[in-house]
Amino acid sequence: MDNQIKKLEYYICLFLYALKNKKVNKHTLFRYVYIYDVVCDYLGNYEKINEKFIVDKDLGINNVLELTEALNEINTRDYIDIKASFEIYVKEELINYVDSMYKSSSKMKEDLNRILYFAEIISSYSEDVILAVFFSEPNVEDAISRGKKLINLSNNKLKELLLEFENSAINNFNNKLDKYDVFTSWLDYVFEKYLKGKSDER
Repeated sequence: MDNQIKKLEYYICLFLYALKNKKVNKHTLFRYVYIYDVVCDYLGNYEKINEKFIVDKDLGINNVLELTEALNEINTRDYIDIKASFEIYVKEELINYVDSMYKSSSKMKEDLNRILYFAEIISSYSEDVILAVFFSEPNVEDAISRGKKLINLSNNKLKELLLEFENSAINNFNNKLDKYDVFTSWLDYVFEKYLKGKSDER
């Protein structure tokens, strides 16, 4: 099996474990993985899941083929149940697998703790808002506006935007924000834009 698919399997398992008590749609899960990957450049020097992404603007997902293959591999292990509606239900087998690995792997401990915190924040927004976040993400916006499908994170536009926001808070308000506070401020900004768009439609 391709190493990239194995890496995606690993991270998707951690996300599913983090979301085990929540209802999660397959497409929303894929968006979580992308948003996590693209924002980790800003949050800290963590392992990148991907460097390059292919945008599917119709589905609102990146790297859909790789992600689907990785999820299908997890499904063949009987770790999850995927319904026709694309809802994913986490089985005890996946929870036991992650629990056992967590005890023996310091890397998994670090990765899981990071994803647990990230998932708690991101899953507090509705699926419609997460879709809006995906299309508002500067790398996706830029690719779609230029009619391109490829995103290369060697020039991460979200990282640039969040650094600008962080520096603005320091320079204008003498306020040193935690990096997660900066990230959630951007999420809230997208959320407010989404709500305004919904009210304008009425």
